[in-house]
Amino acid sequence: MQQYRLMKILNMIDNNSIVADIGTDHGLIPIFLSEKKISKKIIASDISQKSLYKLIEKLNSSYLLDNIETRVSDGLSEYKPFEMDTIVISGMGGLLIIDILKKDLNIAKSANNLILQANNSLYELRRFLHENGFKIIEEDDLFENDKYYQIIKTEVGLEKYEHKYEYEFGKFLIEKKSKSLYEQLNRLIEINQNLIKDLKAIKNPNLNNRILELEEEILYYSEVRDLIEN
Repeated sequence: MQQYRLMKILNMIDNNSIVADIGTDHGLIPIFLSEKKISKKIIASDISQKSLYKLIEKLNSSYLLDNIETRVSDGLSEYKPFEMDTIVISGMGGLLIIDILKKDLNIAKSANNLILQANNSLYELRRFLHENGFKIIEEDDLFENDKYYQIIKTEVGLEKYEHKYEYEFGKFLIEKKSKSLYEQLNRLIEINQNLIKDLKAIKNPNLNNRILELEEEILYYSEVRDLIEN
């Protein structure tokens, strides 16, 4: 994870909170939270002791990071309800994040906030959150190494969106006219346009249905883009 995406995640974390970083790996988020004195306590967990090795090495060499606790945990399985204010899950697929939350939903709902950065399946993730008693209170996005990312912050509450595109692309991001989302929509349109051009060049009637699907997607992406433009 590069520093720009890291800072976007950190900016969503409330000061003086107790944070659980799930799937911490090298512990970049806990280290930054500790060094910047954002959180009073951070629990950094991963699925095995081996996964935590580099972070533990870092902690052993610095007394300044004494508010970081390491923990072997498969998702939220080794946490207790109300143990932390904020749960951070980042750098994973959306379906894996759903699985982690679903297995220990009572623990997830005991936190004040979830901060989720899924690498894909954002439509499914937002639907899951709404269907399980979370509402989305903040969103941010960015490009990093030419890849588009979104970050979602939630709290417990009831909420439902009216439109598919709000689940897929983010109601907050559309309403605040995100430049990164606008660029991502342009990229998706261009990808489909190039695919249509390639498929038409093959001149195979069996591909006509696929071409129509791609054209419908272009129309869909264009309509969402228009919401940002206007």
